Amino acid sequence: MKVKKGVVLFGLQIEMQPVLISADEIWKENNQVLVVTETVGGIHSPPSLHPYGYAVDLRSRYFRKKKLPAIAAKLRKALGPDYDVIVHRTHIHVEYDKAKYFIGLKWKTYISNLPSNNGHG
Repeated sequence: MKVKKGVVLFGLQIEMQPVLISADEIWKENNQVLVVTETVGGIHSPPSLHPYGYAVDLRSRYFRKKKLPAIAAKLRKALGPDYDVIVHRTHIHVEYDKAKYFIGLKWKTYISNLPSNNGHG
């Protein structure tokens, strides 16, 4: 695995470790070196999980267009339902979907679903 110049892994949450391990294996199976092109830096739209360390972008431009869906499907299968895998033109975006419950709009929904402490604590 390589990391694009200027991109840092510091700040990634532990939930992203399976992404990097699985993607590295899948890229190797396809005779490519995994390159992480974005983590916590950069400019992203407001609902992005990048600033919180729950998303990464993985270089995919060297895969043939027809092969990308199969690569993404294999990564989805390896990671399971807690992760979103989204194919873009030059990269595959992967995020830890459960983090949305702690960030942004879903925070209130998460809090309202917690068991009541009945005034204790």
